[in-house]
Amino acid sequence: MKKLTRTRSIIMKLRMFILPDGPHGDIARGNLYRPYMKSCGRNFKVGTNAYIYNPNGLSVGDNVYIGFNSYLGQGEINLADEVLVGNFVSITASNHISQGKSFRFGGFEMIPISIGPGTWLAAHVCIMPGVNIGEGCLVAAGSIVTRSFEEERLIIAGVPAEKIGELEKS
Repeated sequence: MKKLTRTRSIIMKLRMFILPDGPHGDIARGNLYRPYMKSCGRNFKVGTNAYIYNPNGLSVGDNVYIGFNSYLGQGEINLADEVLVGNFVSITASNHISQGKSFRFGGFEMIPISIGPGTWLAAHVCIMPGVNIGEGCLVAAGSIVTRSFEEERLIIAGVPAEKIGELEKS
């Protein structure tokens, strides 16, 4: 079983390597990930060099885009409808845990992440395990989100990220 999974992983990486940049490649990459995902809505697009480490834990709604060079790591990640993941974003739903005085062999814990509908994670954002972000939020470029912001239409920014404003309700 492990060998079969490894073979599929290698085949998928080779396919990703030969796909073109731009809109047609984004659609094709989304379609290649689709069969391995927990659930996937319509019009899923994945930018060049983006990597989904564990597609089995990823659920996406309709019209979700994952930007260039982004990384979605291990654990359960839920991206609702119309989530926009910018370039170089990292979303990881697992953390290393300590054993004795070392994290190296301590294992890890998984804590699900949920990103609300219509939210934009701008470039270089880092979403940590256990974070939930509400509907229609903007997470500013370079922010590191270490806790949840479940209200709607927030502007979130900083290291660590804080609420810095609200977007107009439409």
